[in-house]
Amino acid sequence: MVLAGGGLNHCGAYGVTDELAKKPVENPVPLVDFHATIHATMGIDPSKELMDGSRPVPITDGGKVVMALLG
Repeated sequence: MVLAGGGLNHCGAYGVTDELAKKPVENPVPLVDFHATIHATMGIDPSKELMDGSRPVPITDGGKVVMALLG
């Protein structure tokens, strides 16, 4: 995936894939962590839960922010 701008602190690509770009071999980022990083960049607490009636729904399913990308 590509993520650029929006307050991210990066200098090119983050992570490395194999020679066929099929598998991450360095700094893999699970989708839940990708979502948590996007929310954190927008100033939204990624551990926040929304309410569906009386049931809490996590917005990132426990994702962790990739701190190396934040500015």
